[in-house]
Parts: sequence; structure tokens; C-alpha cells
Amino acid sequence: MTVRIPFLVATTVATALVLAGCGGGDKQKAAGGRSVDVTLVDAGCSPAELRLASGPTTFEVANDGADAVTEFEILDGDHILGEVENVAPGLSGHFSLTLKPGRFTMYCPGGTSAERGPLVVTGKTSGTSKAAAAAVAQYRRYVEGQTALLVTRTRRFVQELQAGDIEGAKAAYAEARVPYERIEPVAESFGDLDPAIDARAGDVPKANWTGFHPIERFLWVRGKTGPETLRTKLMDDVVDLQRRVQTIELEPAQVANGSVELLGEVSKSKITGEEERYSHIDLVDFEANVQGAKAAYDSVRELVEARRPALAQEIDGRFTGVDSALKPYRRGTGFVAYTALTKADTRALSRSIDALAEPLSQVGAIVAGQ
Repeated sequence: MTVRIPFLVATTVATALVLAGCGGGDKQKAAGGRSVDVTLVDAGCSPAELRLASGPTTFEVANDGADAVTEFEILDGDHILGEVENVAPGLSGHFSLTLKPGRFTMYCPGGTSAERGPLVVTGKTSGTSKAAAAAVAQYRRYVEGQTALLVTRTRRFVQELQAGDIEGAKAAYAEARVPYERIEPVAESFGDLDPAIDARAGDVPKANWTGFHPIERFLWVRGKTGPETLRTKLMDDVVDLQRRVQTIELEPAQVANGSVELLGEVSKSKITGEEERYSHIDLVDFEANVQGAKAAYDSVRELVEARRPALAQEIDGRFTGVDSALKPYRRGTGFVAYTALTKADTRALSRSIDALAEPLSQVGAIVAGQ
């Protein structure tokens, strides 16, 4: 779920976000493509409009002191093709896409006069290699499988709520969160669905707060199951998500971007404990985000290995490092409550994500255009 991070929280995760967004301080460029600079300013996006040729493109996004503008997105209608988030003043980020001919929208939320601007892409659509098509097909199967699992587990969760079984509902809640967290960037790409399913208190107006987390609060804070309207809407929304992913268009760079975005989810909400603030099952979500990031990376790994075999091996080792960092907190099939971790524990987990995010952030540019 996209959120605005308060300054004190943002400073604690800035390192992870810089690494995930920038791959260090080096300029990134999509393989066989070009790099385009975008600056976040008080007005919004600068430049306010772009006209580019089709093909592999890396958007290098920097913040020039705009406190209220920290995000840059490329939209196709209301569908997010690519984005960087939480680019605070002085920070930068990037993402890569293979641009296709058409008219799109640049979106810099919070801008005063250039919040939205046109991106016109000219030229012809380039072909996709068999290896790239296979990578996308592999990830599509994963996403479709996870959304099917999400529907099944959410239905069980709703049934426990309807039966009034508080403890059963708590267990089912944790199980239902896993498939959602594994594919969260896909849900976010649809714009309206992620806030409906995963908004936390304060993310949206109170009257519009729906999804998992208001029910979480009812269960853990009030010992109640919550109103039927919340259960019904949650079920309807996850079924809608399953329907929408059947037709989503993907490319290798988007799959790679999603892998990095999932690590950003860990850095900006799981590490701080704000994601599951009532149930404290944050480590369940943490692991699911990492599992989803690995599934996305595994889909494009052969493309990376063909060009940068050492990088592919490095990323493999960094994923193993994250698993090792989580191991001390496992209890059976789950984890200890997040409140049991010390500040030293959370710093160690954060360092393991930093170590993975840096090399993983290079993958989008490598696979774009293949």
C-alpha cells in the first residue's frame, strides 16, 4: 500500500530506499536503451511533458527539495506501468520500462501545477524474445496462482468471521495476508484496489477505510469480528483482483521492478511495524514480500544470468542472507510477534534487505528490451 512516511520514520529507512531505488550512486540505463532524467519539484514533474521514441528506457528520478512531491509514476489510464516512491528531498530512484507507442501520463502526486503531464511515445513496437516471453509467462502463472490462493484463504477468513470464531479468524487472517503480500505491486498497479484491500488507518478517509486492516483492528483490539459490510467488500475486492490479473500486460522490466518494490514494502512499513499494528504479524508479511520478490526475480533470472552471471549469483546469495536473518524469529510455521524484536534485531533485518536491494535494483535495466 502506498503511503506517505512521516519524516522521522523515513530517516530510519532512507538507506534501504536509496539502495532499492538507485543501485548505489551510478546512473542506470536500460540495455540497448536510454536514460531520461525527471526531477520532482514543488510544481510536480519536471519536465511537465515528454515526447520519447519507443524502446527500453530508464527513468532517473531525483527530488529537488520538494517536500510534498516524493513519487513519480507512468500511468496507462489508471494502470501504473512503473513508479518510484518515497523519493524525499536529496534522494533519487529509478525504474526501467520498454516503452510502447501511445499516449501515457506522468504523475507526481502532490504537485501544485504539474502533478500530471503527458508522455507521448512514438515509433514502433519492438518484438519480444522467446526468453523474455517465457519469463513473463512464468511470472504470470505465479501471480494467477497467488490470487487464486488469496481468494481461497480470504473466503476461509470470512467464514471464520461469520461463525464468530475470533481465534479461528485470527489464524485465517495471517494465512490470507501471505498471498496478497507476495503480489502486492500487481495489486497496486490497478490503483483503486490496493487501497480498498490493504489501506491502514490514516491512509484513506475513515469513511472509506475497508479491507484487511479495519477487520484486524476489530479482532485484536475489540475482540469482535466487525460488520458484515467489511467482510463482503473484502471478498468482492479480492475476487475482482483475481479477475483483473487475467488480462494484465507485463514485460520483463516490470516484473523486475515489482521485485524491488516488494523490498521497498519491507523497508517502509514492515521494518517500522506499522503494517500489522494491531496483530503484530509483521514478520509474516515481511517473509511474504521477500518470497514474492524472489518469485519475480526467479522469473527473469535467466535473462540476467545471460548478461551478468556474477550479478545473478550475488543476488542468489543475498536472498539466502535474508532467509538466514529471519530464521531466529521463526516459531513453527509462523514467527514471533514483531513487538518481541529489539531495535538491534530490526537493524539487522534492515541491513539484510539493504544488501539484497542494491544488486536487485540493477535487474530492471538489464532485462528491459529483451
